This record gives sequence, structure tokens and C-alpha cells, in this order.
Amino acid sequence: MSNVGTLFEALARYSIDTNVIVSFLREHEAEPYPMDVFKPQWDFLQKSIRDGRVVAARRVETELAKWHKTIPTIKSWLSDNKHMFCDIETEQLSAAKRIVNAYPAYGSNENYLGDLEVMTLAMARNLTVVSLEHRAQQHSKKRPKIPNICDEFGIACTGLAGFLRAEGFSGG
Repeated sequence: MSNVGTLFEALARYSIDTNVIVSFLREHEAEPYPMDVFKPQWDFLQKSIRDGRVVAARRVETELAKWHKTIPTIKSWLSDNKHMFCDIETEQLSAAKRIVNAYPAYGSNENYLGDLEVMTLAMARNLTVVSLEHRAQQHSKKRPKIPNICDEFGIACTGLAGFLRAEGFSGG
């Protein structure tokens, strides 16, 4: 492993979900945090990514690449931020097995693979998941939500506002 990889592993504090990045880059009314309105928050997140405090599972990169038609800037953003994406580590496999055994949707539905990798990366490296998903009132094995799974498996989880507060962002 290179020194850069070791450095980023030592600094990493957060495993980010695809939906956070899409919310900023997809400047659309339906998104809660479009970059044109939340530029200071985006700049802060970008600095956290550059500094290595925020990393993402390799599957997040794959999911983001699928947005190339909707988000024209995604290819260049991915290229500029390729250092943040982490391959699956051995420690993640046992975590994935535990989660998939409890919630088979993660093993049978490709749409859930990104969520699984985000959570297992956090579990393996003792990171906090940053996601825009909301905790489900009626927890479902067929439609699991990241915050519920994180609660159940002892993985720290927060939303964007929680991340910004924890990292000392000040909008003023």
C-alpha cells in the first residue's frame, strides 16, 4: 500500500453515500442541497474530501458514473476525486455477511449494493456514515434504510447537517 493510501485511511472519518454528492451536483428543484444554493456547504465538503476526512466505497463511484447524462459535470468531478474511493477490504466481508444475513435485500437487489458498501466501509474502518436517507418508522427487511441498519449494527450515522456540525462548519 502506498503512503497516500495509509494517510487517507488514518484521516478518514466519514463514509459518504451517493445521495449526498448527487444532491449537490444535480442542481434540481427536487434535491435538498443543490450546489448553486448551498455552495459554502459544498466547498466545505469538497475540502473534507480533498483532506481525506471523507471517503466513499468504490460502488459509490459506480453509482455516480451512472448520472453522466443528468449531471454533465460528473465525469470530471469523479476524475478529480478518484482518490476518495476505496476498494472492498477483507474486514468488510464479514460485516457484509452479517448485514445480508439479517437483510437479504442487500444480497439480492443490486440497488442496495452501494448502501451495503457504504455501511461496511464505515464498520470496517470505524467511520461515520453520511447519508440523506431518513430513518424508517416501520423498519422493513425488504426495503431497509441506512440509518436503521446503522443503528442495529452499531455503525455511527448522520445526515449532512450532522456532518457539517461535527466538522465545525460555520455558514457565517
